[in-house]
Amino acid sequence: MAIDDRDRGHRRALRVSTWRGDQRIAVLSPAPERPGPGASTVAAEVERLRAVGVRRALTGALHQGELGPFLTNGFTEHERLHLLRHDLLAIPVPSPLVRIRRARNRDQPAVLAIDVHAFDEFWALDQRGLDDAIRATPTSRYRVSGERRGPITGYAVTGRAADRGYLQRLAVDPAHHRTGVGRALVSDALTWLRKSGARVAVVNTQERNAGALALYRACGFVDEPAGLSVLALDLTDRHVP
Repeated sequence: MAIDDRDRGHRRALRVSTWRGDQRIAVLSPAPERPGPGASTVAAEVERLRAVGVRRALTGALHQGELGPFLTNGFTEHERLHLLRHDLLAIPVPSPLVRIRRARNRDQPAVLAIDVHAFDEFWALDQRGLDDAIRATPTSRYRVSGERRGPITGYAVTGRAADRGYLQRLAVDPAHHRTGVGRALVSDALTWLRKSGARVAVVNTQERNAGALALYRACGFVDEPAGLSVLALDLTDRHVP
């Protein structure tokens, strides 16, 4: 059963991948720098997924203007997210005690362990999910905090599409909360985005994640008036409005 469409995503309006490697659950997201999918595109993908035995479909985090084609096909809201924006004019100053370096392949187990501890089960990433975050935009940056031979204390994945930047993923080991690690990772991400030509950066976080929300606001992000929504559809139910 093949539902993963990541390798063809840059040529499609709709990217499709598995959720945490589970072939029974698909994740559908509008492709960056492409016109959004229409209702007929979503409908065709839903039927294709049903045909290969997928039981549930989720969406990525969608703006209000992206919801229509999915709602038309029976998707309903699963969770609301805060959406925050940074103008990249005033970059937060990081702590000189936190070292940021390029992530390496051998860092993956530690990175994924941090992610599991930083997020609840639904949002935690596996290797495939981390790969998706890194490949979600045409250009990306993947960094970890920690000494070269010491333990990793956090990580961040940042992406850019045209002049828009995305803080795709940021997680800090709970044992290192409030030590400047999160701020240093945010500062590194925003600095890279500004140098690479982005004019704005956005990040989303769960409505109940008060710690992340406080960090982003302290780093200069401001709340957008409308948040984001993650939608879901039970593919075992044949009824579509």
